[in-house]
Amino acid sequence: MPKEPSLPSLPNEETKEPRNARGEKESGETKVLNLTLCDGRTVRGESTSGSQSIFFEHTKDGILYKKKLTIAELDSIKIDSWELKSKREEKKGTTYEVLPKKIRIRTKNGETFYKETGLSDLKLLNIEIKNNNGETTLFTYWVDLKFPDGKWYSGLPTAKGDQSTREDCLKDVVRMIEWE
Repeated sequence: MPKEPSLPSLPNEETKEPRNARGEKESGETKVLNLTLCDGRTVRGESTSGSQSIFFEHTKDGILYKKKLTIAELDSIKIDSWELKSKREEKKGTTYEVLPKKIRIRTKNGETFYKETGLSDLKLLNIEIKNNNGETTLFTYWVDLKFPDGKWYSGLPTAKGDQSTREDCLKDVVRMIEWE
């Protein structure tokens, strides 16, 4: 008499390692970060935010390079400027998303790279931190409202020169990320 067919079984979910869009293994490995906010305050804690490696393009001596660094190789990322992206017209003015634009990546061996396309592709717009005070999420961007008279809801001064970028930032926004 034939045996009853056995149903295929799914592999145990817990043994699956999380993978990113490129199919690379992503461990939620905890890293100790020191975050410096725009007003100079610092927050230190453990974080699983971001990828285990970063891919970026940078220019050196007029030549465009693609580079991959692991988190273990990173010393710090500093945001030098933010880009203002108009989102929508409101009754009281225009809403803008203010996202990191020009960043400086420093490695533990002293190399410095400049990246002109911000942090969203590095998964570092929201950074979750856990320390003795509890858990929090800090951000490298903010949303602001520009009134018709040119003033900002945040109270930041009107950007001089190029109106699409600014170097100053909201006091609670992360300006620098350092890995221990």
